[in-house]
Amino acid sequence: MDESGNVMILERPKLRQPYMVCGLSGWVDGGESASGSARYLIKKLKAQKFAEIPIAPYHIFQMPGELSQRPKIKIENGLLKEHRFPQNQFYYAVNPDADNDLILYLGMEPNLKWEEHAEAILSVANEFSVTRIYLLGGVLDKTPHTREPGVSCACSSVELREEMLKYGTLYSNYEGPGSFGTTLLQSCRQKQMPMVILITRATYYPEFNIIIPHNPKAIRAVVKRLNSLLRLSLDISDLSREAEEFEAKLSFMASHNPEFQAYVTELEKDFTEVQYKEPLDISASEAVRLAEEFLRKKDKD
Repeated sequence: MDESGNVMILERPKLRQPYMVCGLSGWVDGGESASGSARYLIKKLKAQKFAEIPIAPYHIFQMPGELSQRPKIKIENGLLKEHRFPQNQFYYAVNPDADNDLILYLGMEPNLKWEEHAEAILSVANEFSVTRIYLLGGVLDKTPHTREPGVSCACSSVELREEMLKYGTLYSNYEGPGSFGTTLLQSCRQKQMPMVILITRATYYPEFNIIIPHNPKAIRAVVKRLNSLLRLSLDISDLSREAEEFEAKLSFMASHNPEFQAYVTELEKDFTEVQYKEPLDISASEAVRLAEEFLRKKDKD
Protein backbone atom coordinates (compact mmCIF):
# COMPACT_ATOMS: atom_id res chain seq x y z
CA MET A 1 0.00 0.00 0.00
CA ASP A 2 1.26 3.46 -0.94
CA GLU A 3 0.08 6.77 0.48
CA SER A 4 0.10 9.49 -2.17
CA GLY A 5 -0.99 12.80 -0.67
CA ASN A 6 -4.44 12.24 0.84
CA VAL A 7 -5.06 9.02 -1.11
CA MET A 8 -4.07 5.47 -0.19
CA ILE A 9 -3.17 3.51 -3.34
CA LEU A 10 -3.67 -0.24 -2.90
CA GLU A 11 -2.91 -1.22 -6.50
CA ARG A 12 -1.81 0.51 -9.68
CA PRO A 13 -3.77 -1.09 -12.53
CA LYS A 14 -2.79 -0.35 -16.12
CA LEU A 15 -5.78 1.49 -17.58
CA ARG A 16 -6.39 2.94 -21.03
CA GLN A 17 -7.38 6.62 -20.89
CA PRO A 18 -10.08 5.88 -18.32
CA TYR A 19 -13.25 7.81 -17.63
CA MET A 20 -14.03 8.46 -13.97
CA VAL A 21 -17.55 8.22 -12.52
CA CYS A 22 -18.21 9.64 -9.02
CA GLY A 23 -21.24 8.61 -6.99
CA LEU A 24 -21.42 10.36 -3.61
CA SER A 25 -24.00 9.95 -0.88
CA GLY A 26 -25.08 13.11 0.86
CA TRP A 27 -26.92 16.27 -0.09
CA VAL A 28 -27.52 15.59 -3.81
CA ASP A 29 -28.25 11.87 -3.70
CA GLY A 30 -32.05 11.83 -3.81
CA GLY A 31 -33.35 8.28 -4.22
CA GLU A 32 -29.70 7.13 -4.14
CA SER A 33 -29.47 8.30 -7.75
CA ALA A 34 -25.72 8.91 -7.36
CA SER A 35 -24.54 6.27 -4.91
CA GLY A 36 -27.03 3.67 -6.19
CA SER A 37 -25.90 4.15 -9.80
CA ALA A 38 -22.23 3.80 -8.80
CA ARG A 39 -22.97 0.66 -6.75
CA TYR A 40 -24.89 -0.83 -9.65
CA LEU A 41 -21.99 -0.27 -12.06
CA ILE A 42 -19.42 -1.61 -9.58
CA LYS A 43 -21.45 -4.80 -9.13
CA LYS A 44 -22.36 -5.19 -12.81
CA LEU A 45 -18.79 -4.64 -14.02
CA LYS A 46 -17.22 -6.66 -11.18
CA ALA A 47 -15.00 -3.63 -10.54
CA GLN A 48 -12.00 -4.04 -8.24
CA LYS A 49 -11.05 -1.68 -5.41
CA PHE A 50 -7.62 -0.08 -5.85
CA ALA A 51 -7.54 3.13 -3.78
CA GLU A 52 -9.32 5.06 -1.07
CA ILE A 53 -9.50 8.49 0.56
CA PRO A 54 -9.38 8.35 4.39
CA ILE A 55 -12.57 9.33 6.19
CA ALA A 56 -11.13 11.14 9.22
CA PRO A 57 -9.91 14.44 7.65
CA TYR A 58 -13.13 15.18 5.76
CA HIS A 59 -16.16 13.83 7.61
CA ILE A 60 -18.21 14.54 10.73
CA PHE A 61 -20.11 11.40 11.70
CA GLN A 62 -23.21 13.22 12.93
CA MET A 63 -24.33 16.58 11.53
CA PRO A 64 -27.51 18.32 12.76
CA GLY A 65 -30.37 17.88 10.29
CA GLU A 66 -28.57 15.24 8.23
CA LEU A 67 -28.57 11.48 8.06
CA SER A 68 -26.02 9.90 10.35
CA GLN A 69 -22.73 8.76 8.87
CA ARG A 70 -21.78 6.97 12.07
CA PRO A 71 -19.98 3.60 11.86
CA LYS A 72 -22.19 0.57 11.20
CA ILE A 73 -22.02 -1.90 14.07
CA LYS A 74 -23.46 -5.30 14.91
CA ILE A 75 -23.70 -6.75 18.43
CA GLU A 76 -24.90 -10.30 19.12
CA ASN A 77 -25.41 -11.74 22.58
CA GLY A 78 -23.29 -9.05 24.15
CA LEU A 79 -20.36 -9.42 21.74
CA LEU A 80 -19.29 -6.92 19.08
CA LYS A 81 -19.37 -8.76 15.75
CA GLU A 82 -18.93 -5.90 13.31
CA HIS A 83 -17.66 -2.31 13.34
CA ARG A 84 -17.43 -0.68 9.93
CA PHE A 85 -16.68 2.97 9.17
CA PRO A 86 -18.10 4.61 6.03
CA GLN A 87 -15.60 4.57 3.17
CA ASN A 88 -14.45 6.59 0.16
CA GLN A 89 -13.23 4.01 -2.34
CA PHE A 90 -12.00 3.91 -5.93
CA TYR A 91 -12.67 0.89 -8.16
CA TYR A 92 -11.53 0.09 -11.68
CA ALA A 93 -12.97 -1.95 -14.52
CA VAL A 94 -11.50 -2.77 -17.92
CA ASN A 95 -13.87 -2.19 -20.82
CA PRO A 96 -13.00 -4.58 -23.68
CA ASP A 97 -15.72 -3.11 -25.90
CA ALA A 98 -14.32 0.44 -26.00
CA ASP A 99 -11.15 2.51 -26.05
CA ASN A 100 -11.55 3.80 -22.48
CA ASP A 101 -11.46 1.86 -19.23
CA LEU A 102 -13.33 3.01 -16.15
CA ILE A 103 -12.64 4.30 -12.63
CA LEU A 104 -15.57 4.42 -10.20
CA TYR A 105 -15.46 6.51 -7.02
CA LEU A 106 -18.03 5.61 -4.37
CA GLY A 107 -17.98 7.74 -1.24
CA MET A 108 -19.63 10.49 0.77
CA GLU A 109 -19.88 14.21 0.19
CA PRO A 110 -17.25 15.65 2.58
CA ASN A 111 -18.24 17.89 5.49
CA LEU A 112 -14.83 19.54 5.72
CA LYS A 113 -11.99 20.71 3.45
CA TRP A 114 -13.92 20.53 0.19
CA GLU A 115 -11.11 21.88 -1.98
CA GLU A 116 -8.59 19.47 -0.45
CA HIS A 117 -10.97 16.55 -1.00
CA ALA A 118 -11.47 17.63 -4.61
CA GLU A 119 -7.69 17.72 -5.05
CA ALA A 120 -7.46 14.17 -3.69
CA ILE A 121 -9.95 12.96 -6.32
CA LEU A 122 -8.12 14.85 -9.06
CA SER A 123 -4.79 13.41 -7.96
CA VAL A 124 -6.16 9.94 -8.76
CA ALA A 125 -7.49 11.25 -12.07
CA ASN A 126 -4.07 12.69 -12.95
CA GLU A 127 -2.09 9.62 -11.88
CA PHE A 128 -4.19 7.28 -14.02
CA SER A 129 -4.59 9.68 -16.98
CA VAL A 130 -8.35 10.11 -16.68
CA THR A 131 -9.74 11.84 -19.76
CA ARG A 132 -13.17 12.83 -18.40
CA ILE A 133 -15.04 12.89 -15.08
CA TYR A 134 -18.76 12.29 -14.59
CA LEU A 135 -20.29 13.16 -11.23
CA LEU A 136 -23.78 11.82 -10.54
CA GLY A 137 -26.60 13.27 -8.48
CA GLY A 138 -30.30 13.23 -7.76
CA VAL A 139 -32.68 15.85 -6.39
CA LEU A 140 -36.04 15.09 -4.81
CA ASP A 141 -38.78 16.32 -7.13
CA LYS A 142 -42.51 15.97 -7.72
CA THR A 143 -41.88 13.85 -10.80
CA PRO A 144 -44.82 11.44 -11.24
CA HIS A 145 -43.66 7.88 -10.66
CA THR A 146 -45.46 6.84 -13.85
CA ARG A 147 -43.12 8.90 -16.05
CA GLU A 148 -39.43 8.75 -16.92
CA PRO A 149 -37.47 11.16 -14.70
CA GLY A 150 -35.58 13.91 -16.46
CA VAL A 151 -31.80 14.30 -16.36
CA SER A 152 -30.00 17.65 -16.46
CA CYS A 153 -26.33 18.50 -16.79
CA ALA A 154 -23.73 21.07 -15.80
CA CYS A 155 -20.44 21.00 -17.71
CA SER A 156 -16.92 22.35 -17.58
CA SER A 157 -16.97 23.56 -21.20
CA VAL A 158 -19.31 24.64 -23.99
CA GLU A 159 -18.21 21.67 -26.12
CA LEU A 160 -19.18 19.17 -23.45
CA ARG A 161 -22.50 20.91 -22.91
CA GLU A 162 -23.36 20.60 -26.60
CA GLU A 163 -22.36 16.93 -26.60
CA MET A 164 -24.70 16.16 -23.70
CA LEU A 165 -27.72 17.18 -25.78
CA LYS A 166 -27.32 13.93 -27.72
CA TYR A 167 -27.94 11.99 -24.53
CA GLY A 168 -31.34 13.40 -23.66
CA THR A 169 -30.16 15.85 -21.01
CA LEU A 170 -31.41 19.33 -20.25
CA TYR A 171 -29.21 22.23 -19.16
CA SER A 172 -29.21 22.92 -15.43
CA ASN A 173 -30.33 26.36 -14.30
CA TYR A 174 -29.82 26.98 -10.60
CA GLU A 175 -28.68 29.68 -8.21
CA GLY A 176 -28.23 29.02 -4.50
CA PRO A 177 -26.21 26.86 -2.10
CA GLY A 178 -23.77 24.61 -3.94
CA SER A 179 -22.85 20.98 -3.42
CA PHE A 180 -19.41 19.42 -3.28
CA GLY A 181 -19.98 18.42 -6.91
CA THR A 182 -19.95 22.04 -8.05
CA THR A 183 -16.70 22.61 -6.11
CA LEU A 184 -15.18 19.67 -7.98
CA LEU A 185 -16.56 21.09 -11.23
CA GLN A 186 -14.89 24.43 -10.48
CA SER A 187 -11.55 22.69 -9.83
CA CYS A 188 -11.88 20.75 -13.08
CA ARG A 189 -12.69 23.89 -15.03
CA GLN A 190 -9.60 25.62 -13.62
CA LYS A 191 -7.39 22.64 -14.46
CA GLN A 192 -9.05 22.08 -17.87
CA MET A 193 -10.15 18.58 -16.88
CA PRO A 194 -13.37 17.76 -18.80
CA MET A 195 -16.21 17.14 -16.34
CA VAL A 196 -19.97 16.65 -16.48
CA ILE A 197 -22.47 16.63 -13.61
CA LEU A 198 -25.54 14.50 -14.36
CA ILE A 199 -28.53 15.19 -12.09
CA THR A 200 -31.78 13.22 -12.24
CA ARG A 201 -35.15 14.01 -10.65
CA ALA A 202 -36.11 11.49 -7.95
CA THR A 203 -39.82 11.12 -7.18
CA TYR A 204 -41.16 12.03 -3.76
CA TYR A 205 -44.60 13.00 -2.55
CA PRO A 206 -44.27 15.19 0.59
CA GLU A 207 -48.01 15.88 0.73
CA PHE A 208 -48.57 12.18 1.38
CA ASN A 209 -45.45 11.73 3.49
CA ILE A 210 -43.93 9.47 0.84
CA ILE A 211 -40.15 9.74 0.60
CA ILE A 212 -38.38 7.03 -1.38
CA PRO A 213 -34.85 6.31 -0.10
CA HIS A 214 -33.97 4.05 -3.08
CA ASN A 215 -35.48 4.94 -6.46
CA PRO A 216 -34.59 2.39 -9.17
CA LYS A 217 -36.33 4.46 -11.84
CA ALA A 218 -34.09 7.47 -11.15
CA ILE A 219 -31.05 5.20 -11.03
CA ARG A 220 -32.00 3.65 -14.37
CA ALA A 221 -32.28 7.11 -15.97
CA VAL A 222 -28.66 7.79 -14.99
CA VAL A 223 -27.34 4.31 -15.87
CA LYS A 224 -28.98 4.40 -19.32
CA ARG A 225 -27.00 7.49 -20.22
CA LEU A 226 -23.76 6.22 -18.72
CA ASN A 227 -24.18 2.98 -20.64
CA SER A 228 -24.00 5.04 -23.84
CA LEU A 229 -21.52 7.67 -22.70
CA LEU A 230 -19.04 5.09 -21.43
CA ARG A 231 -19.79 2.56 -24.22
CA LEU A 232 -20.36 -0.21 -21.70
CA SER A 233 -22.83 -2.40 -23.64
CA LEU A 234 -24.44 -3.49 -20.37
CA ASP A 235 -27.64 -5.48 -20.15
CA ILE A 236 -29.68 -3.48 -17.63
CA SER A 237 -32.87 -5.55 -17.85
CA ASP A 238 -32.52 -6.40 -14.14
CA LEU A 239 -32.60 -2.70 -13.30
CA SER A 240 -35.59 -2.21 -15.59
CA ARG A 241 -37.49 -4.97 -13.79
CA GLU A 242 -36.73 -3.31 -10.47
CA ALA A 243 -37.96 0.03 -11.86
CA GLU A 244 -41.19 -1.58 -13.11
CA GLU A 245 -41.82 -3.19 -9.71
CA PHE A 246 -41.21 0.16 -8.03
CA GLU A 247 -43.75 1.86 -10.31
CA ALA A 248 -46.30 -0.93 -9.80
CA LYS A 249 -46.09 -0.66 -5.99
CA LEU A 250 -46.70 3.09 -6.02
CA SER A 251 -49.51 2.70 -8.56
CA PHE A 252 -51.11 0.08 -6.32
CA MET A 253 -50.97 2.52 -3.40
CA ALA A 254 -52.55 5.22 -5.57
CA SER A 255 -55.33 2.90 -6.74
CA HIS A 256 -56.42 2.49 -3.10
CA ASN A 257 -56.29 6.20 -2.31
CA PRO A 258 -58.45 8.41 -4.57
CA GLU A 259 -56.84 11.61 -3.30
CA PHE A 260 -53.36 10.28 -4.02
CA GLN A 261 -54.47 9.06 -7.47
CA ALA A 262 -55.93 12.47 -8.34
CA TYR A 263 -52.71 14.13 -7.21
CA VAL A 264 -50.57 11.89 -9.47
CA THR A 265 -52.94 12.52 -12.39
CA GLU A 266 -52.50 16.28 -11.99
CA LEU A 267 -48.73 15.91 -11.90
CA GLU A 268 -48.85 13.88 -15.12
CA LYS A 269 -50.73 16.68 -16.90
CA ASP A 270 -48.02 19.23 -16.15
CA PHE A 271 -45.04 16.94 -16.69
CA THR A 272 -42.99 16.97 -19.90
CA GLU A 273 -41.44 13.55 -20.36
CA VAL A 274 -38.17 13.02 -22.23
CA GLN A 275 -37.85 9.45 -23.48
CA TYR A 276 -34.21 8.50 -23.75
CA LYS A 277 -33.04 7.24 -27.13
CA GLU A 278 -29.52 5.92 -27.45
CA PRO A 279 -27.53 8.06 -29.93
CA LEU A 280 -26.06 6.40 -32.98
CA ASP A 281 -22.50 7.68 -32.52
CA ILE A 282 -19.99 4.86 -32.03
CA SER A 283 -16.30 4.62 -31.24
CA ALA A 284 -13.61 3.69 -33.77
CA SER A 285 -13.22 0.19 -32.31
CA GLU A 286 -16.98 -0.35 -32.41
CA ALA A 287 -17.08 0.77 -36.04
CA VAL A 288 -14.35 -1.74 -36.93
CA ARG A 289 -16.15 -4.51 -35.05
CA LEU A 290 -19.46 -3.78 -36.79
CA ALA A 291 -17.76 -3.62 -40.19
CA GLU A 292 -16.05 -6.99 -39.59
CA GLU A 293 -19.36 -8.56 -38.55
CA PHE A 294 -21.02 -7.17 -41.67
CA LEU A 295 -18.26 -8.50 -43.95
CA ARG A 296 -18.36 -11.94 -42.31
CA LYS A 297 -22.10 -12.09 -42.79
CA LYS A 298 -21.77 -10.93 -46.38
CA ASP A 299 -19.13 -13.60 -47.13
CA LYS A 300 -21.30 -16.26 -45.51
CA ASP A 301 -24.33 -15.19 -47.57
